[in-house]
Amino acid sequence: MAGQEDNKCHGEGDVSDDTVDPTDSEQTQTTDVNFTEEYDFLDSKLDELNSALDFLEKKNDDIHERLKELLQSSRDIRQQLRSENMEVDLNN
Repeated sequence: MAGQEDNKCHGEGDVSDDTVDPTDSEQTQTTDVNFTEEYDFLDSKLDELNSALDFLEKKNDDIHERLKELLQSSRDIRQQLRSENMEVDLNN
């Protein structure tokens, strides 16, 4: 039980100093301000994340569109080469 005595020596065993009295308006206001500041901070961080995700989504959409264009161009070129090869084969 020596560990319990140590806690009391360091103030950890006495929880009455750390309790919040809900009837104390000054403590309630301070707590409300702290919560408001934390919510505002979290809100701004979420806005930053949302902006970053929007940017990434736009980049992804642009890449996807460019890949579709490249694929269509590749198909057109292959079709053109096939047509040219068929003409050469017919002429021989």
